[in-house]
Amino acid sequence: MTKEEEDAEKERVAGLSDFQKEIELRGLDREIALLNMKRGINTGELYTFRGKFKALARDYGFPFMAWYWTVWTSTAILTYFAIEIGNVDALALIAKVDGWTGLRISTYIDPTVGTIGLVLAINELIEPLRLPLVIVTTKPVVNALGLGPKYY
Repeated sequence: MTKEEEDAEKERVAGLSDFQKEIELRGLDREIALLNMKRGINTGELYTFRGKFKALARDYGFPFMAWYWTVWTSTAILTYFAIEIGNVDALALIAKVDGWTGLRISTYIDPTVGTIGLVLAINELIEPLRLPLVIVTTKPVVNALGLGPKYY
């Protein structure tokens, strides 16, 4: 876009009411969504897990990340309580790993830190189950909260 075309567009937009701007922006968002879909079809990304994930992150942005971290935090808290209720000794598990590796990490770790480390390790091992769940549930959850993209 040349400088003259940019100035002409700024002048045209300045003359629009807020409602007209909103309608125009919605139309542009629809066009962008269609172009992104066509790009995904042409590159083949639309049909891959990675491509669907990228599209979800692009279209839902912050609400997607907020939902992901809500689910991540929830599984971490549930894992912590499962370890506490199940009386799992994190230091004993770390000592067993020490035996396999020849390290002496368990002698330097506080029991609380060991439990938190175990929670984080288990929480990351849950990721292959959590990520598909988040991807499948993002659209319904975010749209139910009224935070999804608006292409109407």
